[in-house]
Amino acid sequence: MRRFRRTAIMLLILLAAITQAFPSGYSINVRIGGLEDTTLLLAYHYGNRKYIKDTIRVDVQGQGVFSGEEPLPGGIYLVVMPDMDYFELLVDREQEFSIETSADKPVDDMKVTGSAENEKFFEYHRFMNHRQRASSDLQRRIEENRDNPDSIAILREKGMELDRQVQEYWNSIIDDQPGTLLANMIRVMQNPQIPDFEVPADARNPDSLRWRMGYEYNKKHYFDNIDFSDERLLRTPVLHNRLEHFFTRTIMQVPDLIIPEAIRVVELSRANDQVFQYVLVYLLNHYERSNIMGMDEVFVELAERYYLSGEAHWVNEETLGRLRDRVERIKPNLIGRTAPEMRMRDPEGNMVSLHEAEAEYTIIYFYEPACGHCKVVTPRLNELYRKYRERGLEVFGVYIYGDVEEWKEYIGSNNLDWINVFDPQNQSNFRFYYDIYSTPTLYILDADKTIVAKRIGIETVEQMMEEML
Repeated sequence: MRRFRRTAIMLLILLAAITQAFPSGYSINVRIGGLEDTTLLLAYHYGNRKYIKDTIRVDVQGQGVFSGEEPLPGGIYLVVMPDMDYFELLVDREQEFSIETSADKPVDDMKVTGSAENEKFFEYHRFMNHRQRASSDLQRRIEENRDNPDSIAILREKGMELDRQVQEYWNSIIDDQPGTLLANMIRVMQNPQIPDFEVPADARNPDSLRWRMGYEYNKKHYFDNIDFSDERLLRTPVLHNRLEHFFTRTIMQVPDLIIPEAIRVVELSRANDQVFQYVLVYLLNHYERSNIMGMDEVFVELAERYYLSGEAHWVNEETLGRLRDRVERIKPNLIGRTAPEMRMRDPEGNMVSLHEAEAEYTIIYFYEPACGHCKVVTPRLNELYRKYRERGLEVFGVYIYGDVEEWKEYIGSNNLDWINVFDPQNQSNFRFYYDIYSTPTLYILDADKTIVAKRIGIETVEQMMEEML
């Protein structure tokens, strides 16, 4: 009997510990001075977007309770007020707590009960807000004293001191609160400390070499401080912002340089399945939608390596089918590949080959007479052609429809004496191989019929021809 009693007590202790570690739900008591009888939203970050989680009605004293039977996933949550202003809360292990503040100054007036995590979080916010105000004031004073070098030197030294204070504060949180969401967020936001590289005394361009060494170091160590196993970072803006900054501003915007870095980051993200999914979806969407020429090569690589290989387990067959079709339409016309051959008829009915057109550069121009943009592009392209045809420029003008009379009238009215062709039965399958879904569409090929530019505006075509010819 005594043994049973001891065992029961141990089970109760264990059950209490489990309950404490894994709360059964959440209960966040809110009281906001200045609000009465209105609606509050509880939202959360997910990457660069925000989603609503809960809605409550506060009473005449601005008091209400956000609650639910299931615990909230860890992350940064937002209490959104009627005017759409909001303040943030840190939600992790402590999910039963109270906050009291004012609608006018929610961070400065915040009082937290029952959550040491949020006490630290708001302390952090107040510290950073104070340092930000001080930094803005210094920038203003520097601008006012731009003609006084001595004053600027003193002010910049004060700015460096502010930076040192922030770094020391960040380090103290990381050291004192290891593994917490706040500490991990701060780690994510820290840039690699680039060494002061020494370069050989006989270097031809020491500044350029030092920059290159710093660039390579920064690229290699950019993600050292990110714990990709921490799923909580998805419900903060910091991980997304870090990815965005790296892939748009840190590395050179060249597909051959981006692809290995994208693969490296995706492989790092395998530490957590949800993080892996987010990183992969972000990168695929980013490079599918990119306005930078040639980035579709990155999209194709990621799609084939991870999606079409079956690793993107969250994607259904219908979506995979659309993705497969998109890849198949892009691959033939990637920059650096030989342009697919097109054999089409000219106005006299003769077969004309794209690959047999001898020129230093060939512009392929897909157009239709009724297209508003084509009416602007056609005369400008014709002027460019007449200017540079003696230097090796050719235009392969493809009318994408089958109305012969309309086509011939368009050629005559615009005095187009470049190579004019059409393929009314689409025997060359040009729409597929050149991914033609709108007009005008322009490609530039070199003498070997290698694609050097694609889907660019007439302004870019003009600039490139001026530089190359």
